[in-house]
Amino acid sequence: MTPTESAVTEIWTELLGQAPPTPHDDFFELGGQSLTMVQFLARVEEQYGVELPIDVLFTSGFTVAEVAKAIDQGRLDAVGEEELAELLKQLEGMSDDEISELLSEDA
Repeated sequence: MTPTESAVTEIWTELLGQAPPTPHDDFFELGGQSLTMVQFLARVEEQYGVELPIDVLFTSGFTVAEVAKAIDQGRLDAVGEEELAELLKQLEGMSDDEISELLSEDA
């Protein structure tokens, strides 16, 4: 499970009162309703600064896995090309251990 999937699972568990059995279980089949969905979308925007497009969620499936992909894509889209190039340049100069340590700080 990715860090974003873990975070989405945590939010769903709080809102639905139960953890989804797998990252591929549908939000509404687990008891989610439209009001709960709005609360979830607000939490995602607050936590990640990403406004998830509802149509994409209904097209691809409102699952932990699909929502996590949409969040990650939204975060990538928000980063400018120059900023991304600078981040990649910084990563290229790091050892595997330094990158692992950096990733563990974000988890």
